[in-house]
Amino acid sequence: MSKIILSTFIIAALCMTTAVRSHAGDITLNCETRNPVTGEVIRKATTLDPSKTAVIVIDMWNSHWCMTASERVSAMVPRMNQALTIARELGMQIIWNPSDVVTAYSGYPQYEKAVAVEHLKTPVVREGSIDVTFTAPGGHCLCGPGFPCHVNYGWDGMNPDLVIGDDDLMSSSTDEIYTLLTERGITGIIYMGVHTNICVFGKPGALSDMWKAGFDCMLARDLNDAFTTYDPGKGYTPDMGTTETDENLQKAGIPTINMGEEFRKAGLWNSEAPVDYVRFTPWGKPERPYIMDNATTVTLTAPWLDGADIRYTTDGSEPTSKSTLYTAPLNISETTTLRAAAFRKGKQVSLASLSYYAKMAAQLPPKPDIYLEDLNYIVNAYLKRVDFCLWYPQKWKSFEGKPLRVCGKTYAHGMGFRAPSSVQYEIKPEYKRFVALAGIDENMLSQNNGRFLAINSSVVFSVFIDGVKMAESPVMRMSHEPWRFDVAIPEGSRLINIICMDAGSRNILDYGNWVDAGFITQ
Repeated sequence: MSKIILSTFIIAALCMTTAVRSHAGDITLNCETRNPVTGEVIRKATTLDPSKTAVIVIDMWNSHWCMTASERVSAMVPRMNQALTIARELGMQIIWNPSDVVTAYSGYPQYEKAVAVEHLKTPVVREGSIDVTFTAPGGHCLCGPGFPCHVNYGWDGMNPDLVIGDDDLMSSSTDEIYTLLTERGITGIIYMGVHTNICVFGKPGALSDMWKAGFDCMLARDLNDAFTTYDPGKGYTPDMGTTETDENLQKAGIPTINMGEEFRKAGLWNSEAPVDYVRFTPWGKPERPYIMDNATTVTLTAPWLDGADIRYTTDGSEPTSKSTLYTAPLNISETTTLRAAAFRKGKQVSLASLSYYAKMAAQLPPKPDIYLEDLNYIVNAYLKRVDFCLWYPQKWKSFEGKPLRVCGKTYAHGMGFRAPSSVQYEIKPEYKRFVALAGIDENMLSQNNGRFLAINSSVVFSVFIDGVKMAESPVMRMSHEPWRFDVAIPEGSRLINIICMDAGSRNILDYGNWVDAGFITQ
């Protein structure tokens, strides 16, 4: 199977190493629905003609305002790549529906072939809507207690590890998808993607529209994820929310299949290579850490690895079959790199997973006696001239001259930077401590919640005194709670350097704000 490798801005394909045999003819899958009253599982063997079957993948974006939601998307990618490779070999048509970001694929054959069709009007064959009530508790963040993820629309493409085939199609229009399906004589659709109770069900071209248009629709229950909630106090996890959502659809008459398991039973999934990750909730990464000021409860799950033991480490080392056995949610109270993998009889049966938790000071720092913006800064103590500065920090406003906004709050005091840049101050004998908050500037969210942009900002803040690093934040991203700085100044110190450093991207949107920043003299 040939592939297209798209740019990092859009999507980068990875090579599939698993050999898949070509198959012709129908395939029989075991589907599940539920009695709408009793909830009893009803299993039925369904025979599909692959040439008349499409797989529609909803969203699978490269980011999300909720970091846990974003990582759960990434966790599905290896299994999805494997399943779609087999579906293509069987002759199923793959249609990617990334909704908000579909035009990011302008110029690529999969998109251009779709937009070139002459649209047919989608008929209503089944009157009314699917009689479904989604019962899983919801919210706007899957991270649970602690600092919530704030809404932004930063995604600008699909997950970069997804493999897109030459003969795949891309569309997010109901009429367009209906036309593509009709032209190819397709009568059945298997849905997968995120988020089940919102996008997979209700986006244009998604399950509810195509069901009303008369197509036989089913859901891959091992390759979808719902947007629900995490309540460790009640033991409720996002995996439970997805299962509950899938069961709601089953009661409404929408069949579901475990696509990986069915392909294995049919002798199509012949690779033993792991394709599943152990999942963390909440789930951060070094490039987008989960920030906490107190302890957090972390739950580990492996929903498609029945009978496997989850083993984990907290020192950053790779887990082995001898690592600590996971038996109950973990209490994480310090900055921790948590790694996990699943094992059966000593053999690793999952991919290795990682999550990163950054602990900051439990208390907010006091307001300074002397604010930074009331002092004259030095761009470099030896050059003396400010025109040697790469970017000029702004006083009392963001780098763009807008209000100082961090994590939903506007600050009267502070300075706006574009990374990488820094300013130095001479330390006077009466300066005892440096205090501040620091975070990503949020003014871009005023334009359609930062659509296509919010993903780009990433900054690290640090404080040096006489060339010695005294404090540093982790990588800060859009809507992260501002990092708390309270740095004791050693007696006899001469210079303090306040730094806003990019996190490796050198992106033009790396705007950072030091707010309520200055010196304590008492």
